[in-house]
Amino acid sequence: MIRLRGVTKRYDGRVLFAGLDLDLVPGRTTVVTGPSGCGKSTLLRLCNQLERHDEGAVSLAPIEIPAGLPHAAWQRRAAELRRRTGMVFQGYHLFPHLSVLANVTLAPRVVQGAARAVAEAKARQLLELVGMAAAADRFPARLSGGESQRVAIARALATEPEVLLLDEPTSALDPASTADVVAVISDLRRRGVTQMLVTHDPQLAKALADELVQLG
Repeated sequence: MIRLRGVTKRYDGRVLFAGLDLDLVPGRTTVVTGPSGCGKSTLLRLCNQLERHDEGAVSLAPIEIPAGLPHAAWQRRAAELRRRTGMVFQGYHLFPHLSVLANVTLAPRVVQGAARAVAEAKARQLLELVGMAAAADRFPARLSGGESQRVAIARALATEPEVLLLDEPTSALDPASTADVVAVISDLRRRGVTQMLVTHDPQLAKALADELVQLG
């Protein structure tokens, strides 16, 4: 799975973390927690190479991305890594002009070249998994925050990623919606999906973590 060795990240002249070593254990859920501004979401984005690190190396074998690569080489390797990971953003990032079903099928069809029928069959299975099967033909504007987040999880799973990365998946949700999203993440954990989750909520971290990373 994803491995970080000696990773340092600086932001606006401040060191967020230095010399960090981290291994995501296959089949387990790693939860990163800590106070606001400590670099939790940045660490998650480094794992997906949405941000570059300043020192050390990030790898998902056989891909290795050392710090300081020329930009073109970094772009190629980062794209290869991202194709093997799934990212669930804090703000959902669903396409508003597409139905729920179309949102979930987009990446398999466009990036992986899956046939429409195959992609839709898989998408309906995933929507069933996250409790959103009945919403397949609805548009994001008609979804609650919790529903949108569950669709976002289904969309991230549609490309069959090796690692699922979740950035504060419950931070903007009411208690009922939070419970629904936590139930989905817990089910994926029981199914052995490798996950890395960022949260500022210590109770959520305790409930979901197989491995706990505390940033200070």
